Amino acid sequence: MLLWTGDTYRNFAIETLNNSVSGTVNFFVGSRVAQDYSNKVTPIVNEWSRLGSLVKSFQENDQTRMKAELNILSNARQVVQGELDLIETVAYDENFTKLATSDSELGASITDDPAVLEYLKNREKAEARKPATYMWSTPDGRPVFSFILPVGGFRAVGFLEVVTDPLPTLAGIGKVLGGNFRIFDTDGTLLFESLEDGQTSEGDEQIAAADGSDGAEPGNTEATPPETANTPDSENASATQRAAVDILISDGRGGTWAKATFDRDITDFYSQTNDLRMISIEILVAVLVVGWLAGWVLLRTTVFRNLRAFARAMTSISNGDTNVDLPKVGSDEIGDMKKALIGLRESVRQAMILQNMVENTPTMTALITPAGTLSYLNASAQDYVGGNTDTVSGDFLNLGDDFQTKLSNPDNLPFTEVMQNDRDYLELLAAPVRDKDNVLLGTMLAWNKVTEREESRMAITEMMAEVARVAQSVTEQSEGLLGLASELTSQSENTVAQSGGALDVSREAASNTQNVATAVEELSSSIAEINRQASEASNVTNRAQQEAEESQRNIGSLEKASSEIGSIIDLINDVAHRTKLLSLNATIEAERAGPLGKGFAVVANEVKSLADQTASATGKIGELTAAIQQEVQKAAHSISTVGDVIHQVNDIQSTITQSVDEQRRATGEISENVQRIAAGAGSMDEMIQFVNDGAQSTGKNAHDLNTASHQLSEMARNLSERMRAFSERMKLT
Repeated sequence: MLLWTGDTYRNFAIETLNNSVSGTVNFFVGSRVAQDYSNKVTPIVNEWSRLGSLVKSFQENDQTRMKAELNILSNARQVVQGELDLIETVAYDENFTKLATSDSELGASITDDPAVLEYLKNREKAEARKPATYMWSTPDGRPVFSFILPVGGFRAVGFLEVVTDPLPTLAGIGKVLGGNFRIFDTDGTLLFESLEDGQTSEGDEQIAAADGSDGAEPGNTEATPPETANTPDSENASATQRAAVDILISDGRGGTWAKATFDRDITDFYSQTNDLRMISIEILVAVLVVGWLAGWVLLRTTVFRNLRAFARAMTSISNGDTNVDLPKVGSDEIGDMKKALIGLRESVRQAMILQNMVENTPTMTALITPAGTLSYLNASAQDYVGGNTDTVSGDFLNLGDDFQTKLSNPDNLPFTEVMQNDRDYLELLAAPVRDKDNVLLGTMLAWNKVTEREESRMAITEMMAEVARVAQSVTEQSEGLLGLASELTSQSENTVAQSGGALDVSREAASNTQNVATAVEELSSSIAEINRQASEASNVTNRAQQEAEESQRNIGSLEKASSEIGSIIDLINDVAHRTKLLSLNATIEAERAGPLGKGFAVVANEVKSLADQTASATGKIGELTAAIQQEVQKAAHSISTVGDVIHQVNDIQSTITQSVDEQRRATGEISENVQRIAAGAGSMDEMIQFVNDGAQSTGKNAHDLNTASHQLSEMARNLSERMRAFSERMKLT
């Protein structure tokens, strides 16, 4: 039993050491590569990204020259002097479309990772001006390090990816960790080796140790699996014992950068445990000889009985019985075991309660591992997807590749979102599940069907929009009604004012009718005088008719003479036109005669001038003659009209004489009618008073309508404001 305990303790100690090595190695590698190496190389690659010839090739989009510039970087001073091990360089445009690649033919790039490419494309301008560094591995498992830099500095014309081998910076890590550290590719070929004695090699090339000492000859480049410390005690005690462990080195984004092994010498530990085991055996033999009988009885009556009870209780707890009774013990180690078992029972009870809650909750819940596989579905989730973890995988909710990509990236967690699949609207909650060391164990995805809620929300949104339109329409109609009410109020006020004026006019008309009666009497005497004057006017019109006929004959003669003047003016115009043509011909002939014709040219110009003046004067005479003709025609027409008027006046005089008698008779009838009008004026006064009262009542009703219109408009505005506030609240929820 003691030997088994010793071996178990030793194996446990070795396993603990190996487990601690994984975290230590990841820390050292991350520190040296992601920090020290990055800080060392960044100034170099920054200088490359600002080379004038490279920037010019980007600006001109000359991909052939761009490739040549990338190849030139392989012979840069820093590469030749071994400051960095350049593998490949890649040129991209501003949208990270690959333009050119150096001749190294690595066949891979960090932009092959869709998540990295998406991040690089969507960076802000300020962030894109900064270098980005990535640890990643090629498809054959080779760990590399990439720098993403803007070409041209502040005014970036593209991007440059510099792929380097950072493994030389790990030189001496084996000596620091106290063991042999090796990195292998996917085929098991040794890529890097740092031994405990300080020797370091990368492939077939020996690398100087980190402390500056010269390394020994490079070791075997093939991977040699280290031996686990399991040498039997019967073997030679001086044999070296080594503990080995496989390590996955993280790339800092949840992936694997490199596969490595680490083994260390644990010979001293084995020797110490062997010595401890021998001493323990000797002590045990002595103790067993002295206390075997007493111990047997004591163990039989106390310890074994309690242990068997504890074993039965632990079995019951493991089967889910958290109400099992525990044996009564003292306050010794067995009592401590009981306390621990009570704590275990409570933990199991709480775990079972939580498991039952999750399993039976109506909220559908799933657990997805970091590798993307589905590891758990509760009962309601299984009912929804129609299967279990063995039959369901991938995009089991049919939410699309974008959602799966977002869910697989731990940087996006936690998040809550409402999405629609081919069946329902789902309210989703994605949250990371981590252990006590904050290591991601998986992603919890919980969802509920919210189809009715979402449809109700959309219906409410549509209803709010419709109510808002109705409220707007009510507001507009109420404003129009308000305007009509105001207009009606104004019209009623005008009616009241006009009816008051009509009342005054009616009363004044009543008094004026008396004056009309008096005037009628005076009209009768005036008619007699009109009859006398009409007879005299008839004589005058006869004389005027004779004079008009004589004037008409004189106007005819004048019109004939003006027509003859027009013919003479046409003749003068024709002469002036011909004279102008002759003067033009004379001017042409004078030009041909040269100096001898200058005098003749002057005469021709004077003739032309006189012709122009004659044409102008005859034009004016023609215009005046035409005006005279028009006036003569008008006068003839007027005189003719006067003659007609005089004839009409004669006819009217006869008619007037007849009408005077009729007027005398009508005057008597007018006098009687005036008396009746005076009697009706009183009735009109009462009717106008009635209209005035009605107009005042209408004004009051218009005022009430105006007030109601104001209230309706205010209510419509309040309704619009409340609907807008309700809409905002709905958006928030």
